Amino acid sequence: MSNDENKLRYSVRGKKSRFFESDGVDELVSICMSIAQELWVVKEELAMIKNLTINKGLITKKDLDDFKFTKRQKENLNKDNKEFIDRVFFTLRESVEAAEAEPDEPKPPTVP
Repeated sequence: MSNDENKLRYSVRGKKSRFFESDGVDELVSICMSIAQELWVVKEELAMIKNLTINKGLITKKDLDDFKFTKRQKENLNKDNKEFIDRVFFTLRESVEAAEAEPDEPKPPTVP
């Protein structure tokens, strides 16, 4: 292979951008990036809230350590968790749906 063949493309043309040759790798990278973005936002917000509440004397470190969610709060967190998972795996689900809608795609082999 020459150096020209190893270079990443500067621009992408066509229906869908592809950067890796293996199926699913682009989707997994996109999922990881979505998770990283979500996590970083939460970490910043959590650090801010912890610092504000402790500095203002509204809460102590012990209060944080001893806290337990109510049943209703836990249900709301579970709902938020499902929505988060749906957002994270949107790209992968979109790819599967596009492949299923593509009439020229061969059917996958049956699992023995």
